[in-house]
Amino acid sequence: MTANTFSIRRIASTALAVFLILILWGLFAFLPVTYKDWIDAFRPAALHWQNPYFDPGLIFNPPWIFPFLHPLALLPPRFGAGLLMLLSLVVVALYVGSPKKLLIVVIAAPMSTLFTLGQLDALLLVGLMLPGWAGVPFLLAKPQGVILTLLNRKRRNRHTLIAIIVILLVSVAGWGFWWQNIIGFAPNQTVNMSLFPYSLLITLPLLYFGWKNESDGLLALASLSLMPYFMITSTLPAIAALIEETDNWRWWALIIVVSWIHLLAVRGVF
Repeated sequence: MTANTFSIRRIASTALAVFLILILWGLFAFLPVTYKDWIDAFRPAALHWQNPYFDPGLIFNPPWIFPFLHPLALLPPRFGAGLLMLLSLVVVALYVGSPKKLLIVVIAAPMSTLFTLGQLDALLLVGLMLPGWAGVPFLLAKPQGVILTLLNRKRRNRHTLIAIIVILLVSVAGWGFWWQNIIGFAPNQTVNMSLFPYSLLITLPLLYFGWKNESDGLLALASLSLMPYFMITSTLPAIAALIEETDNWRWWALIIVVSWIHLLAVRGVF
């Protein structure tokens, strides 16, 4: 193969990849869904990232995630949401590392809801992928589904606790005592998927085996079992991690079925 032929093929491959990315972006932008959470909550907060709590009760996330989202918020609402969904799909694909596993995650219950509402939970997988303390800001952005995975970060990198303290101190310097804007506002209970306090029965076993096996999936499930409130999208990190950690298709099938049973049962479908 000549250098010119190789160069032409590389250019063609790059052009095809860009074309497919644009097609996917357009498909996500015009999906017949509301992207309600992105358009009504996350986008306004990202546009006002210096003060994301300008509308009390709208946002329940730490403030440092919104500067990352600001470029997406500058786009028209649905194009920003479409790009967020495309990035979410890419993050999941990179995390699970297999087309088959990506398909399993996509057809599980949390991913379908994420694509409908325009949620952020796929970005937590960035926190699971980044080494050591580098992933801590992402894991703390929506901690209800991943907080105990910080135990694995701490075991692998002794600076993790220092990173948590630094992030909190920097956030106070930038946004003041921002948690005062969250405490006292009740989230929407109609989308609450928590089985708390009954879920506490499985917390210790999940924590034990998650720590013993260094399993982010089990530690993420243990995190959820502690929470009085979380949306179905908060189960995405646990599901993606569990699927990434096993090649057993029977476990994949069980994870999909349980995710949908959980969603439908809590919603009162049966």
